Amino acid sequence: AGGVFIADEVQVGFGRVGSHFWAFQLQGDDFVPDIVTMGKPIGNGHPMSCVVTTREVAEAFMSSGMEYFNTFGGNPVSCAIGLAVLDVIEKEDLQGNALHVGQYLTNLLEKQKEKHPLIGDIRGHGLFVGVELVKDREKLTPATAEAQEVIYK
Repeated sequence: AGGVFIADEVQVGFGRVGSHFWAFQLQGDDFVPDIVTMGKPIGNGHPMSCVVTTREVAEAFMSSGMEYFNTFGGNPVSCAIGLAVLDVIEKEDLQGNALHVGQYLTNLLEKQKEKHPLIGDIRGHGLFVGVELVKDREKLTPATAEAQEVIYK
């Protein structure tokens, strides 16, 4: 349709969905976003973020007359940390671990669903899992107050 698609991988990127390194890959092999944002996991606690874009988007930004600057861009210590994090993700198969632990978590949550009618649905990929809380599984009436109680506990 001519729009720009931004994939926010801040929480779901770097293998957290288990089956893929990037969550946008769940949309198919031929899907390529125009912009991908990455954050927290790239530095494993060290404050880092990253934006990747297509040449077309980058050139459009450059031709707009706006200048981009960043006093932290290219910091060699941060770059070394980011590379070390990527090495650990690969060497320790953290993506595979996310898939394994995510399946284990989903199975445990499914057992809880059998015991608690408040649980409507459980869905997600790898360690990115959501639990829907409902007052009525047929009508899918949101259990808003109960969800707030769970969050606060």
